[in-house]
Amino acid sequence: MKKPLIIGGTILGFLITAALVIFIFFPGLPTYLKVKYKYDHIDETVAEFKKTDIPSDHVSHTLKGVKFRIPSDWEGHSPIEGTEASSYASGEESRIFVLDTDYKENEERQSEYKELLGDEYSEDDLYYPWAYFKYKEADYRHFYKEIGVDLPQYGLAYTMVFYTRDCLTAKKCLKLRGKDKDVFLDLAEDKEEAVGMEKMWKIKNSEYTAYVVQVLYGDYSGNTWDVNIFPNSNKNEVYTVTLKCPDETTAKQIISSIELE
Repeated sequence: MKKPLIIGGTILGFLITAALVIFIFFPGLPTYLKVKYKYDHIDETVAEFKKTDIPSDHVSHTLKGVKFRIPSDWEGHSPIEGTEASSYASGEESRIFVLDTDYKENEERQSEYKELLGDEYSEDDLYYPWAYFKYKEADYRHFYKEIGVDLPQYGLAYTMVFYTRDCLTAKKCLKLRGKDKDVFLDLAEDKEEAVGMEKMWKIKNSEYTAYVVQVLYGDYSGNTWDVNIFPNSNKNEVYTVTLKCPDETTAKQIISSIELE
């Protein structure tokens, strides 16, 4: 009877040792198995946007440092008569405009505003972007640092969706511990929800990284696109080109023409 007991004890000891090794080196394995089972899109990353040929009759324009080409019947519009166009449109169905946001400058302006108000300042006076997140900014930054993603210093609350869609995969949780695993699960759920609300592609070159988003939720029905351009020269800045166009072929032609000035 001793021999079977010895063999059984050896096997049990091996299994315990193996389990300890897995726990030590891959503490996130249970989390990995959970997200692999629960989320169909957990391992999807952002595919490259395939540029299309641009018709020769499309006309070149520039808004806020972004160049693009649009059909010749799109006309410039401005809220103030006699000033440069701030958008271009064709009827009520097609329109393009550009926003240029520097998150560092925004935060500095908020700090100046807070200092100006002094004792009259209230937290309600400023919009706090992290109010709708489950965890604090420091928690998300710590998580992304653990998985090797270099983040901009400012504006993460507005841009984190792109890092989540492009960098978050199941295997990234294998070595995570503590709150980092909780943050991973939160972002994994966000990623799965986002896939059903928008399609996303990426354009990457020596000057910038851009994320092309086709909005699908609500009443948009795929006719609204955002091109979010992050210049390599300023990680805290983003140019957002918003395009409303009912024809997907035309929309992709316009997006293919977009570049920084």
